[in-house]
Amino acid sequence: MTNKTTILPISENPSIINVIRTALAKEKTLDLVEKELNPENVRTAVAETQPEVVLLDYEFLTNPTDLIETIATESPKTKVVVMLSESGEPNMDQMALSGARGFIQQPFKSADLVSAIKRAMDSPARDQTSSPLPPALDTTIEHKNTFMVFSPKGGAGTTTLATNLAISLHKTLNEDVLLIDGKHFFGHVALYLNLRTGNSISDLIMHANSLDERLIKQVVIRHTSGIFVLPCPNTIIEAQGIKPDDLFKVIQSLQGVFPNIIIDGGNNLNVYSVTYMDAADKILLLLNPDLASMRDIRQFMQVSASLSYPKEKILLILNLMGRKADVKREEIENILKMKIFGRVPADDNLALSCLNEGVPMLLKKPRHPISAAFLEIAKDLAKVMQTSRSEQQKK
Repeated sequence: MTNKTTILPISENPSIINVIRTALAKEKTLDLVEKELNPENVRTAVAETQPEVVLLDYEFLTNPTDLIETIATESPKTKVVVMLSESGEPNMDQMALSGARGFIQQPFKSADLVSAIKRAMDSPARDQTSSPLPPALDTTIEHKNTFMVFSPKGGAGTTTLATNLAISLHKTLNEDVLLIDGKHFFGHVALYLNLRTGNSISDLIMHANSLDERLIKQVVIRHTSGIFVLPCPNTIIEAQGIKPDDLFKVIQSLQGVFPNIIIDGGNNLNVYSVTYMDAADKILLLLNPDLASMRDIRQFMQVSASLSYPKEKILLILNLMGRKADVKREEIENILKMKIFGRVPADDNLALSCLNEGVPMLLKKPRHPISAAFLEIAKDLAKVMQTSRSEQQKK
């Protein structure tokens, strides 16, 4: 017998239900559960059927965010995919942070709907219990080393860490490393590396469904340090046109080409940064040794719990440490109830000169304590990767 993934469409529009029915008719492992739903009985229906995936029509409710939050909380194994309407500008950021695990724009193709379901099934569940996927949705692949650098506090230094860590990882592993500028609107990776190019992730987004290694290698840029770089979109209009599902497909294609990926996620928590986090093996959470940064970290940990990220997915990096007024490392660990994974000392003058010259610290001052700190973090990440490989081989 074949296990089937139950799909519950939530919509009062007969044409949408018919499109879903037609799209999934040939999918033998997807079991469509159809019920007459309205805003009054939908929560009860979800609780009774406990579907693996809910396909939520964005126009089913005036504000679907509360329903998404309810489903994610009361039915933690149910993944919500939101079907967006052709008109209007939905707040995808808010829905993603409430627990939505995928989006698809209407009208959609059958293959796109199945892809959105697969992505939702691949995302973690809130209760963190692991259950085998049905055969058609089993997308288990060889472990990829994808790390996202993120800080909920602006100015924490994510770009500095991401660029230097990518170079450090390349030196440590002697393997290809791809650095992605995940700040789609105001990214500075190309500036930090003094790269002048018109290439960007937008060049891959337009081919999200048909990417191959040849096309990817034509778009990414090789830096003098040896790492590959994928800059952010060149204009705001390009950035606004990126769909989360297409972005996820691009990341998966990049993971098939590059064994190691570092993503500069910046500090803006939105649907794009959540997409990068979903695809990452580890989130390198950057904080400064001050109370404001610690408060933001605590709030982010609450968000990460709502996104079903296990605590071991997050590694804490303490940046700009060593100044007299700083909160001590031990105090930070006690307050946050987390161990600090890596530490980077402060040197504002060096950081500013490296930015102005477009030369990473590791290349300008390879013997500096900050450069040594980056290399140490890279070595520790290599150990984490090795441990993950060993655990997967045992499975």
